Amino acid sequence: MFKKISVIILIFLISFSTLAIADEWSTSSSKDEMTNEEKWFAYSPDTTTNNPMGFPYSDTQAWLGVGTDGDNEWVYIGFTKQPNIKNTTPTNDGYSTFTTRVKWNDDITNMDFTQEWGSDFVHFVEDKKAINKIMQNNKVLIEIDWYGEDKVYFEFTLEGSAEAIKKIREETN
Repeated sequence: MFKKISVIILIFLISFSTLAIADEWSTSSSKDEMTNEEKWFAYSPDTTTNNPMGFPYSDTQAWLGVGTDGDNEWVYIGFTKQPNIKNTTPTNDGYSTFTTRVKWNDDITNMDFTQEWGSDFVHFVEDKKAINKIMQNNKVLIEIDWYGEDKVYFEFTLEGSAEAIKKIREETN
């Protein structure tokens, strides 16, 4: 009987620890087969909007990420469906810019973003500032003025982000 209870407790603990890991940041890399150049990424777990969006965006998920090639670092939000953002300013260089509210823990600030036309990603303009905020906070809430939806909010956990960012920096040095 004691062995059965021990096994059940062990299975529960392993399952619980696996779930806890899924709620933290992860890392990955990609390698250009032609140049052998490597890029490393630290990224949050996927999230959805705080309130469901309607069709065709109802199942849209997003993740917050930091990338590096050893020389440069960048911060982005990836989406499973191309974001249709209102109130952007198009440029002649193939991308649009927009400013929106970002809440780091309890501190609300306006930040600038870019989106290449047709892309599933938006990028922070001030990468260094964003990385510092990611590493120093527990969560971030980003407001996006989404066409047909008004304002939508994506909340990302930042738990484990500092460790993941340190890891990708070590891998590229």
